[in-house]
Amino acid sequence: MKTFIRWQGNKSKYLKHLKKVIPNDIIQDIEDGNITYIEPFLGSGALFLDLQPERWIITDINKDNINIWKSIKENPYKIISEFKKFGKSFKIKTRENKIKFCKEKTKEIDKLPYNFNRASQFLLMKFCVYMGNIIVNNKFVFNGLDLNIDNLNTYSFLKQKYYDLLKQISEYLNESNGKIYNKDYKLILSKAKKGDFVFLDPPYFEKHSYQFNYNKDETIDLKFLKDLKTELINLDKKGIKWIMTYANTEEVKDVFKSFIIKKFKVFRRASMKSTYELIILSNTLIDSANIDIDEI
Repeated sequence: MKTFIRWQGNKSKYLKHLKKVIPNDIIQDIEDGNITYIEPFLGSGALFLDLQPERWIITDINKDNINIWKSIKENPYKIISEFKKFGKSFKIKTRENKIKFCKEKTKEIDKLPYNFNRASQFLLMKFCVYMGNIIVNNKFVFNGLDLNIDNLNTYSFLKQKYYDLLKQISEYLNESNGKIYNKDYKLILSKAKKGDFVFLDPPYFEKHSYQFNYNKDETIDLKFLKDLKTELINLDKKGIKWIMTYANTEEVKDVFKSFIIKKFKVFRRASMKSTYELIILSNTLIDSANIDIDEI
């Protein structure tokens, strides 16, 4: 299954690179439920939904993100109903009125309780806004419509195919054996047991010119990286296999130099340029015959 959320750092386009470094026997064990799949920085959940593990633990510190996942699990039809109501009124508005409407709706989010209505509004505004970024300098802000929003063919999130996806994801979340948390990543990693598999895609520490936040009041600095390294060392000691994606910076490569580091090519829409990102691997994971990504 594909992801249903527009999220910064979404790895949907790069799943082939991630799966190259996960040995086939581990993927099979994940799918069969022989081991638990753990994702402590869930975001869009692209790898999670692609693998569809039978046993899983997922978490994200972003309360809105987890509110969305829990709402989809509990009742996707409520979300679908809100999307359909939105579509009827939104499509016929002029571009000027669409912008005005979305700015008002985005400002309202912070005042709403964490329920289906808030989940729908958060999801919709991320689909409509340019680059999918509605948290800027720790505030909910709608900075402008997505470039192609006036082309009705781009409204994939208002079509039956998207609604069917939400229902499929809800069915999977309910029929498999898993738990959804809104907890700090360290607490979730402490639940991992020998043999489990962990995929980490944390917020990136890198220099950039954009001002969006993954989460409100987040601090991603060298201390964050060093704490993360300590957690990864502990996973290795416990016999837990893991992979992590991260920005390709000298600071990152220095902090995680004791692990195996490889790179893959990505295209960043914000800069309209291709660059490299890193895959950092557990020292216990490597199956060289299964890896052909260039090594740094």
